Formats: sequence, C-alpha cells, structure tokens
Amino acid sequence: MASKLLGPVRSWEARRALRTARQRADEEILATRLPLPRLAWRTEELLEPSNRIALGRSLADSVHRADERLLPNASPLDRGSVRECRPQLLELAALLCDLDHAVTSRGVLLVQQLLADGSGPLYGHGDPNRLRIALRRCRATLEGLDDGAS
Repeated sequence: MASKLLGPVRSWEARRALRTARQRADEEILATRLPLPRLAWRTEELLEPSNRIALGRSLADSVHRADERLLPNASPLDRGSVRECRPQLLELAALLCDLDHAVTSRGVLLVQQLLADGSGPLYGHGDPNRLRIALRRCRATLEGLDDGAS
C-alpha cells in the first residue's frame, strides 16, 4: 500500500533530479567549447532530431506571430524586432531543421535560451540590433565558428 502512495512522489523527485542535472549540464556545456565526455548524454538530448526540429519550428512560429497582418496577442514578443530580423530567424530555423548539417550543442542551448528568456532580445520592446546580435551569436555557435567569448 505504501509503495502505491509513494510512487508519484518518487516519480516527481526523479523528474526534479533530472531537471537539475540538465540545468547543471547546460551550464557546463555553455561554459566551454570543448566536448565533455561525461556530458555526452545531454549533448545527445540537445542534438536529437526532434529537439532540433521543435526549436526550428518555434523560431518560425515567432516570425509568424510577429506578422503585421495579424492582431497582436498576449505574447510579449517584440514584433517590430522580429519583423526586422525575419530573414535571420528563418535562416536559423532552417539550419536547425536541416538534419544533414551538424550543429553544436552549445548553439542549440543558445537558441533555447533565446526562445525561453522573457527578458531577452526576442521579447519586450527592445532594440532590433540586440536581437540581430543574439541571432548572429546563435548561428556562429551552432556552426562551431564562435570564439568562445560570451
């Protein structure tokens, strides 16, 4: 009886532990350009085709939601900046969705951060140049061309 009651708790604790491990692994991957064999599990998760395609679709969805023909919605998307950076966003989305093109796990993490950071250059009412710089950095890191400077 006790095992039935504690099952959901153990499952929740396992999910929380995995989320914490992912966050720590992400921090380490972002901190270095060198491949870390002990974090190969996280690199594999990040580079998984379904994850890359989901990120590419999210970028394309952001471009669609910023279309001037659509009424604004509750999303805090910086529609003006997104419209100005439309080509760069779609190029980044295409790069992620092109599974024949190798990308780095650090680049995937930067794209995830760009999409998730509500105070980042994709959201609010910021400067289009800020978004353009972030997109250039994401692309360079995805292609392994970054110099490691953050």
